[in-house]
Amino acid sequence: MQTLYTSLLTIEELSTASSRLLPLISPLIAGNPLLEEIAAEAQKHQTAIILALSRQDTSEYTARLEASDAARDAAFVALRDFAAIWSKTPTATPEQMAAAARVVKIIAAHGNTLHRLGYNRQSGKMTALLTDLSTPEATADLTAVNLLPLFQLVRTSQNTFEAIVAEKNATEGSDPLPTLAQHRPHLERQLNLLLATIDEAQTIGSAAVAASAIGQIDEVIVQIATPALARRTKSESTPPPAPTPPQP
Repeated sequence: MQTLYTSLLTIEELSTASSRLLPLISPLIAGNPLLEEIAAEAQKHQTAIILALSRQDTSEYTARLEASDAARDAAFVALRDFAAIWSKTPTATPEQMAAAARVVKIIAAHGNTLHRLGYNRQSGKMTALLTDLSTPEATADLTAVNLLPLFQLVRTSQNTFEAIVAEKNATEGSDPLPTLAQHRPHLERQLNLLLATIDEAQTIGSAAVAASAIGQIDEVIVQIATPALARRTKSESTPPPAPTPPQP
């Protein structure tokens, strides 16, 4: 039987694979309570993923959050980069270079690439960074290199983002649908377990696994896995072997 390589799939591809494979797997595990329970759990996680994807696409706050996040990212990157420039520019006084170096050190302690994190993790790190840059000593350093207005822009953009999050939670509920990250690992594990069980049953010649059923499963796997393997081929010189089309 073909290999699905679930870890290479996008969340949309994993959801599609699950929706197509579970109906094919169900008849093959009928009468096995444990496998039926695993399949039922996989179906629950797949349904939750579909709902979460739908919520992401349809929320009226999605575009606002993306725009606000981009604004706070830009402000943070500007502050980080200008502080770094001030710490090395030959036109700065030794005092200014030292002040900028202290600002650079504070930013680095919280992460020079924190703007690449997810919303929640970035918000936590940004809040901590703003606190450390708000001390009298840090304010003096920012002022010495004319970066206080830029720091204030970072703080304003962070506050704006959090205000949108608070509004979203108040409107849509502070306990939204579970995240994709909560469901993907479960669905991957359960789908792989079901496929591995069927593959092993086929290997030992179980009468419950018809060749036609395996052919249908292989066809789905080829359809889903081929694009994922093609993406990996672009970034790695030795990708896993591509699945071969199922035989009729």
